[in-house]
Amino acid sequence: MNRLELTQARYEQDVLSARSLLSEKADVDYADAIMRLKQEESVYRAALAVSARIIQPTLIDFLR
Repeated sequence: MNRLELTQARYEQDVLSARSLLSEKADVDYADAIMRLKQEESVYRAALAVSARIIQPTLIDFLR
């Protein structure tokens, strides 16, 4: 009986731990996440624009 009670107590602690971990990971500050996403998107687009300017195809590239 003692082992069963210890096992039950441990199970309850594990459930509480799992719930708090899930809550920590699931609770997102949407404004902050969207701001970061937009910032990273801007950096990505700028990098694409710069690389497109650096690697401009010439007429000779098309003739090859």
